[in-house]
Amino acid sequence: MTLSNVEGIVEAFNDKGIKLNGELLNWSQFATQRATAARGEQVRIKLDAKGFIRELESLGGSPATESPAVSRDDRITRLAVLKAAAGFVGRMGQSREDVNSSHVLQLADKWLAWVEEN
Repeated sequence: MTLSNVEGIVEAFNDKGIKLNGELLNWSQFATQRATAARGEQVRIKLDAKGFIRELESLGGSPATESPAVSRDDRITRLAVLKAAAGFVGRMGQSREDVNSSHVLQLADKWLAWVEEN
């Protein structure tokens, strides 16, 4: 059996699989052992012909060291900006027919950029 190697930074990890390079990959039922990985860790995985993970090897990269408080604060800020943008676009949509839900994320991105600058 031929296995292909893929390397990248772990974006997410759980008992069913891993998100690597923007792609969700699941463990093979034939995997010899299911190693664990941390978010932000550099890994190499071996995939079988059907794209299932057979092996996972850590390449020694450092996992994300962002403190929980910082990531929580960032999440709170992003949600507050999204809520404000949704409320604003909702009110605008009551008087303008050309306003729709896709405008919420566009406006939130602009407002978040402003918040992060200041």
